[in-house]
Amino acid sequence: MNEIRTLSRRRVLTGAAALGGLGAMRSLGMATVPSVPDRVNIAFIGIGNYGANNLKELAAENIVAICDVDWRTRSQLSGRFTPASETAAAHPEAKRLDDWRVMLEKMDKRIDAVVVCTADHVHAQAALTAMKMGKHVYCEKPLAATVQEARAMAHMAERHPRQATQTGIVGHASEDVRLIVEWVRAGAIGTVEKIDVFQTDWAAGQRYINPYSDTEKMDVDLVVPEEVKWDLFLGPAPVRKYNPMYLPLRWRNWQDFGTGILGDHGPHFLDPVVWALELGYPETIEGDADAGYSEAIARQMFARVSHVNYRFPAKGGRPPVTLKWWGYDTPPVPPGWKKDQPLPTGGGILYGTKGVLVYGPVYSSKPGEQKQIWLLPEELDRSFQRPEKSIERPQSHWTEWIDAARHGRQPSCNWNYGAHITELCLLGNIAIAHHGTKLRFDGEQKKFLNSDTANAMFTRPRRKGWELPV
Repeated sequence: MNEIRTLSRRRVLTGAAALGGLGAMRSLGMATVPSVPDRVNIAFIGIGNYGANNLKELAAENIVAICDVDWRTRSQLSGRFTPASETAAAHPEAKRLDDWRVMLEKMDKRIDAVVVCTADHVHAQAALTAMKMGKHVYCEKPLAATVQEARAMAHMAERHPRQATQTGIVGHASEDVRLIVEWVRAGAIGTVEKIDVFQTDWAAGQRYINPYSDTEKMDVDLVVPEEVKWDLFLGPAPVRKYNPMYLPLRWRNWQDFGTGILGDHGPHFLDPVVWALELGYPETIEGDADAGYSEAIARQMFARVSHVNYRFPAKGGRPPVTLKWWGYDTPPVPPGWKKDQPLPTGGGILYGTKGVLVYGPVYSSKPGEQKQIWLLPEELDRSFQRPEKSIERPQSHWTEWIDAARHGRQPSCNWNYGAHITELCLLGNIAIAHHGTKLRFDGEQKKFLNSDTANAMFTRPRRKGWELPV
């Protein structure tokens, strides 16, 4: 693989003092970009489900174009899902297209900013193309499907600091996440040495997950619905036959299209601890998976149940930190947690020398509202003197991006930061694929020291015509 020049580790972990540490990444001293219209002209690539929610949050701007590859109606789809067809109907003024490449080419001069909400395997190419064309870009998490793509996005953001980039880790703007960072740094629970990060909600997760036996259906010949633009959905991925087991939503479970539950929810739940403790690259990573996750299955799907053990080296005045990811599994209940109260369906547990901090699924947390943070034991919660708020509070994750675009600066969850969290998740997936092997990682060389096959997973072939822009 050709090495892609990326931000140095120090640059990745240094931010503006106004936002504090790793989460800031603001570009200092940059000139203001040429004026942006009062209503920013935005094009959307992917408007079903998460795309629909992002569009709703940005509806006050000028939505000039919308693009998707699945135009089926709600009656044609099963499960809880917002169809692209409904979103399009609510915005008749926006130009509707199937191919985002055509949209960007034909409407270039009418577009100021682009929001990318496709399947994970298309994120990097669509977002990088828009950036290269001079657009401000909001890209859903995870930013990329491979380590190579994530590093390319960080590099692109570094080269174009006046184009606002935002990662769709929406809880980053919330009061909960910013309080966690402030409290941990204020020593609320003492020195943190151990963390559990988890997603336990199997019932909700089933809408994203296929049984392993579905790998036997890949060669079944089925008619592609007229409303599904299957070749455009495939994008850079190898050609395969259409099957409803991929669309909608369940593409997340397939190696060619998604990044599994670690890539999906990992960015949300890693965000508070990576930011608070300025976690860089781990020195070792070890994964495991459920007994049914064979080598043959692993070539096609992500594991149904998995764990990843990360060990981060000591830094500054803090000791090494161990972090364990629990994918569709429940970590031990921390001391002081009420026996009759279940753990949140996802979140994290930080174990410190003075106590424990628990947080829930912060993707549902909001700015200005403390919702799901617990200090344990209760005596600690009562006695802890809350510090003055030191981190900027944006109105929302989306308006922070729009404001940054208007002023030619970077928002707090920009691609330099988001690419790092994305890469941690992708490295975890590589460890799961190598379950049973403790992988040693060199943060300076940015590669594994004891596995050529693990390093080979940093990239993958792309279909002709779907190459990454350089």
